[in-house]
Amino acid sequence: MGRYSVEDVEVRIWAVVVMVLSVILLGSVIAIIYGVLYVEHDMNQISPIDQAFLGILKDIMLLCIGAVGGVAGRKAVQGVAQAVKGGKDA
Repeated sequence: MGRYSVEDVEVRIWAVVVMVLSVILLGSVIAIIYGVLYVEHDMNQISPIDQAFLGILKDIMLLCIGAVGGVAGRKAVQGVAQAVKGGKDA
């Protein structure tokens, strides 16, 4: 097995980062859906601990969405720039 080029290593690292963030995002969505559908709540108000839990999950989801968007946007901009420049592997 040969050595990987710098681009190969970068692509593999970004792939792992995107997959991990996507798994975190998916887990958060599943937790919120489970909490809403299957956990019994008081109909008049939500408890303070549930408010804190939902706030934390919301923050995690926003962070993951922003990070995945940033990574995807960075790679897309690089690809477009190479295509416009006429570089290889656009």
